[in-house]
Amino acid sequence: MTGAGTTLRGALVDDRDGPLPAMLLAFTFLAGIVDATSILALDHVFVAAITGNIVFLGLGLAGAGSIVSPAMAVAGFVVGAVVGARVCRHAGHRGRAVRDTAITKTTLAVPVTLVVVLVDGPLGTTPRLAVTALLAASMGAQLALIRHLKVPDLLTAVLTLTTIGLLTEHGGGRRDPLVLRRVLALLAFVAGVVAGGLLVVGVDAGAALLLGLLVILAVGAGSHVVSRDEAPWAAPR
Repeated sequence: MTGAGTTLRGALVDDRDGPLPAMLLAFTFLAGIVDATSILALDHVFVAAITGNIVFLGLGLAGAGSIVSPAMAVAGFVVGAVVGARVCRHAGHRGRAVRDTAITKTTLAVPVTLVVVLVDGPLGTTPRLAVTALLAASMGAQLALIRHLKVPDLLTAVLTLTTIGLLTEHGGGRRDPLVLRRVLALLAFVAGVVAGGLLVVGVDAGAALLLGLLVILAVGAGSHVVSRDEAPWAAPR
């Protein structure tokens, strides 16, 4: 394997975290998709970057905007995070934690996607708020998984620390897998935003959510394959 191939493999799979980095890069792509979709199609709120919703909620309380949509997103995120934390603790094995979280996310994503696909025209207020809450719950579960796994630089929906690490910690230079991993995380999120935006604008929100559902199913399938691996990376940290 060439030096570049070795670096790429180390960015995606390593001794410390096994195949988890590759799966979390897929979830980073997903975070970009759903945030692009929620901003463009769901009252301009975030469902992955929850800090933005807290800002919107604060502005709403100050009389500078509506509090309903950001409040629903924050509430959904909180519920999803609590449920996701319980799912991860029960799983034990880190691969099973990813698999079980993917199952939880699928349970939420399927009805959301069906509603958006089947509704003819723009969503009404009630279904829009319900979709916002369920998408935020899915991302809350995902962020609880990230907290549980403790994989460095792969926070999926929070790119600030990853960016700071890329700018300030150069490690072994361009051939350092951790440096490449940070780059891939940023690129995955941007690619998700672009893909989600293109689908919402060029097709509809349902198409973007269908792509997101496919990502969840792919991660679920991959994590199921490794869920019986008892290598050291699988032990909870």
